[in-house]
Amino acid sequence: MIFLSLKTYPEATGDNAIKLLTIVKRVTQETGVPIFPAAQAVDIYRITQELGIEVWAQHIDPIDPGRHFGWISPASVKQAGASGVVINHAEHPVSPTVIQTTITQARKYQLKTLVLCETSDLARQVSAWNPDFIGYEKGELIAGPVAMIDQEEANIRQLAGEISQPLIIGAGITTGEHVRKTLAAGGKGVILASAFVKAPDPRTKLMELAAPLAAG
Repeated sequence: MIFLSLKTYPEATGDNAIKLLTIVKRVTQETGVPIFPAAQAVDIYRITQELGIEVWAQHIDPIDPGRHFGWISPASVKQAGASGVVINHAEHPVSPTVIQTTITQARKYQLKTLVLCETSDLARQVSAWNPDFIGYEKGELIAGPVAMIDQEEANIRQLAGEISQPLIIGAGITTGEHVRKTLAAGGKGVILASAFVKAPDPRTKLMELAAPLAAG
């Protein structure tokens, strides 16, 4: 599976999000590979209504509806059409306590969870809280020239054998070979952003990334 972090890139906001995710919908149909875009909260409803694809939120706050001005409630993204949420991205980190309470709140509102962890120790800790997926990526490698799977392959192999959740690998994932190596190391998928969003030909790039998953 592939998680696509759309972040707040102009290429993945508003009308451009619809254009970009139309490509995602077609590639999913052609390859059979599950591809989950994590969109900005304001785009979730439009994406689900216009494209009818599964979409995740980039963040929620562990609250119930009420007096929480400026926060993002699990209830709101669920009603907008999100089916899951990414928690603890390196660009929006939260404490372990908040990770745990956010998982609980997401489950309360029937949202699946992908918790991103910068260390294998945190991933093991989070595993006990039963998220749906655990991601392993180091913030300093995001959008950099070195792929997480190349730098951390041994740790990834070990972690994949120790946790019960599917392991998703991110940071520096840019090629089909990175995806292939991730699967060989025990990962079940990847998370990436600019390699797709800012690609000169997003469809060709996504097909390249999906090919090892389709073959496996």
